[in-house]
Amino acid sequence: MSYITGIFERTNLQQIREFLLHGVECHNVDNENYETRIKHAEERYKKAVFESFPNLSRDSKIFSELNNLLTVYENVNIEIGIQLGIQLIQDPKKY
Repeated sequence: MSYITGIFERTNLQQIREFLLHGVECHNVDNENYETRIKHAEERYKKAVFESFPNLSRDSKIFSELNNLLTVYENVNIEIGIQLGIQLIQDPKKY
């Protein structure tokens, strides 16, 4: 195995994301697909909410507002990612 093959085998988008966002290595690479990762996070969130607030209805406004918040985070992060990608393409030597 050449060292180049080793680099490609270690390459992981989660590692790149973690380094760009936080400047650290990703210690917990999640090999599940995106849908499964989202589903598990949603299940943990709902479990925590209903354990904390047992009388809360499942169609509560808190879930709607959380979805709105997460949508804004998602939109902003996608826009930042697109801008960074464009900057890398325009001037790869800068980075």
